[in-house]
Amino acid sequence: MRFMIITPRHIRAAREAVGWSQGILAKRAGISQATISSLEGSAGRDGQVSTLAAIENAFASAGVFFTPNGIEWRTGSTYTISGPGWWLRVLDDVEETLSKGGEVVLLFADDRESSPEVVSKWRELRSAGVRMRKFIREDNRFLLGPVDEYRWMPKDKFENRITLLYGDKIAVCAEDNSKAVVIKDQGLALSWRCVVDVLWGALEQPDRSIADVQF
Repeated sequence: MRFMIITPRHIRAAREAVGWSQGILAKRAGISQATISSLEGSAGRDGQVSTLAAIENAFASAGVFFTPNGIEWRTGSTYTISGPGWWLRVLDDVEETLSKGGEVVLLFADDRESSPEVVSKWRELRSAGVRMRKFIREDNRFLLGPVDEYRWMPKDKFENRITLLYGDKIAVCAEDNSKAVVIKDQGLALSWRCVVDVLWGALEQPDRSIADVQF
């Protein structure tokens, strides 16, 4: 249930705060630019709950939140990325968060599930200087990157639910692959990274790749 009304003033103020055009907001929220334009106009109070939630989550990813008095910045946040194309928008969030370089870690990954659009996005991230480490199921040799970027997880410990660690964020994908819940918390991310480093040193690196292409 929503406890406040998001007005056109809220949306315009938030866009100005983060420097987003209507088009950028539409892309990050997974809705059309025409919808954003309508919400910022006379129909601003009539948006569907799901649409307004998508807009709130998009701004939350940038640390901006709506309040009855306007907007406010927060250093920690939790938001959801869902709807059509949600996984590509998760990778867009990775790209924005690591715009100055860094590393993304994927737990329970499987390159065989990557669509051509996702493969293209991974290539963009690599070209932008983003480093990658992936934990995959034992004996999976379909690798779209160099073998030293992968570690095998025991089959009986492998869950089909991707978790990403990037910058100060952790993204956990829902079991039905319909959305990701992102937690922005520097301390929590650091704790996870310590665990990842221990696992990385303990697990076996794949011996070869059988994929025809790489990121």
